[in-house]
Amino acid sequence: MTEYEVPGPGASPDEIERVVVSLRRAAGTDPGRYLPELGHGLLRLGSLIATEPGRMDEAVEVLEEAAAVYRRLPEEHLHLAGLGIALQRKALALGFGFGERHEEARETAREAVEVWRRLVARGVEGSRAELAGALLVLGGRLADTGHHHEALDRITEAVEIRRLLVDRTDGTGRTELASALQELGVKLGEMGRQGEALVHLRLALSVYREAAGAAGGRTVGDLGGHAVAAFAVGRMLMGLGRTAEARPYFAEAAALHADIGAREPAAVAFFDHVFARHGYRVTYKGGILAWEKIRGAPETTSGPETATGPDTMGHPDASARPDPAARPGAPVRPGAAGWASERPGTPDQDDTADRADTASAAQAGPTARTGPTPRTAPAASVEDGPAPAGPTGRAAPGPPGPAAFERIDHLNAHGLALAHSGRPELAVEPLTEALALARAAAVGSGLAGSLSLARTLHNLGLAQAWSGRRAEALEAVDEAVHLYRRRLGAAPGTVRPLLADSADSLGSRLAGLGRHRDALAPATEAVALFRQLAHADPDAYRGELARVLNNLSIRLCDADRHIEALAATEESLELHRDLHRDDPEAYLPGLAHALTNLALRRARLGRHEAVAAPTAEAVRLLRQPPARSRPGNDVTGLAESLAWLGWYLRRNGHPDAARDAERTARRLRRRAPKPGR
Repeated sequence: MTEYEVPGPGASPDEIERVVVSLRRAAGTDPGRYLPELGHGLLRLGSLIATEPGRMDEAVEVLEEAAAVYRRLPEEHLHLAGLGIALQRKALALGFGFGERHEEARETAREAVEVWRRLVARGVEGSRAELAGALLVLGGRLADTGHHHEALDRITEAVEIRRLLVDRTDGTGRTELASALQELGVKLGEMGRQGEALVHLRLALSVYREAAGAAGGRTVGDLGGHAVAAFAVGRMLMGLGRTAEARPYFAEAAALHADIGAREPAAVAFFDHVFARHGYRVTYKGGILAWEKIRGAPETTSGPETATGPDTMGHPDASARPDPAARPGAPVRPGAAGWASERPGTPDQDDTADRADTASAAQAGPTARTGPTPRTAPAASVEDGPAPAGPTGRAAPGPPGPAAFERIDHLNAHGLALAHSGRPELAVEPLTEALALARAAAVGSGLAGSLSLARTLHNLGLAQAWSGRRAEALEAVDEAVHLYRRRLGAAPGTVRPLLADSADSLGSRLAGLGRHRDALAPATEAVALFRQLAHADPDAYRGELARVLNNLSIRLCDADRHIEALAATEESLELHRDLHRDDPEAYLPGLAHALTNLALRRARLGRHEAVAAPTAEAVRLLRQPPARSRPGNDVTGLAESLAWLGWYLRRNGHPDAARDAERTARRLRRRAPKPGR
């Protein structure tokens, strides 16, 4: 091994650091040759020392340097993967060791996610799994800074990616799915949604148990994840006063803790810390016991009530004092993700309203980015269960009857009719009335009430957006999306298309407020959901998939991700061509929009000679008789896009194509609906 060769697995931090020092000198004189190896060495060194007690600050500095090195390198897949890993591990390290740097950790994690999204868009093997890991880290950092709804969105996205990556033949990927489900349960518990949290934590536990029975054994990390999941369920049940149910989960966690200690004694310190910060410790006999019990403190109704495991007494240990911030019933957040990957090799999109969203004159220049803001919480919590007791102690009125839902449906239909007739400002009133009725009907009415409320919120959001009330529209659609997500597991066949449509609309609402980066996640989710639906029923959902791909391309373009935007547009166009061949009259508008957007994407990338052809094809389609060439909702947007393309073509030496595009734009403007939509 030469002085510039990074040692392999098993090397000590000191050995790697000596090589890194040599590589720094060499990279100063010959960066083209030695920078890639320096980045790899720094990544190895930072990841290794982050696992050593008391060295987290050093790890952050080294990982920062690694990220800086990878940023200097060409954007090849290997170098981008190195950057993604360095950023993700820096965000982890900052989250664990630096309370005052939580915002920096969040933005670092957000950048890591964007890097992995780029690699997923390029089809790099392994990048989807890495994206899921980065999303989980981002979810944790968002939670640390109070952005709980956005954290829930990112963690939910990670769970769906993990679910799709499980190999149904040999079960590969199950423990990663279990870890993601565990994070989702933790997040739901932190938001006070204990019922849903328990469902996901128990599901995580069942996946861990399945993996335990598989051939090949489990790593200490897998055992640790299983132990923390079991402890989290027990801890949450204790907080809910369900002591008897909690005991077997604590016993399971204690047994796993013992197994970890037998395999790798040094590893148990982390799990002891997790238990202690929530008011528990492992006793000398191997049971898990509440700190109050060990200290002999009197029992209280608000604290942990009982001991579990092999014994009921133990000796106190100062290191096991509970975290003052821990509260009864608080969920347990799992430990750090592994630091396993040694070199950024080929790493591993899960893609899951407004109808005719198209690019407009805004394409002419870059749009400003805005920072993230906290997501809006739903105005009412809708859960299954009996009606709550009234103030006198008598039961509140029972679930609503059919007449209530008929009235809600009637008001929705009336509001949508007004909106689609070009009077969205008048549509807001009946839809607001429908919303008040739907909120009342949703209490105690289960799935039907939740879906009625979500549909009404979605429709109200569209009417508010079309009448210029953008902030209110975002609030309504955001709540609809969260309600649908909560009910997806209960009735996936019913909820999936509704969630897909609302997610697409949420992307449009965020983009309308200039939050282009935030708009990408729901737009991507909509594509992923419609992709699943179109795979199962192509005739019913290919058109929807084509539409939301077109919208995703706009969101990507607004976020300055032009290569990915072009790819989404090309896929949308291919689908629109197939649909148009099957039914020319119905799908002519969508094909015209897709062709125009393809021309815009190519123009953005400076592919001057490739802009004229799709523009000319769109113009030819729009010359067809008016009865057959109606261009959909966004006539004005299509006209503005063609007008801009006319300017662009004239500037780049295509006067005839420019003239045709400008004439078509003027004709569309004359046919555009009156202001109001």
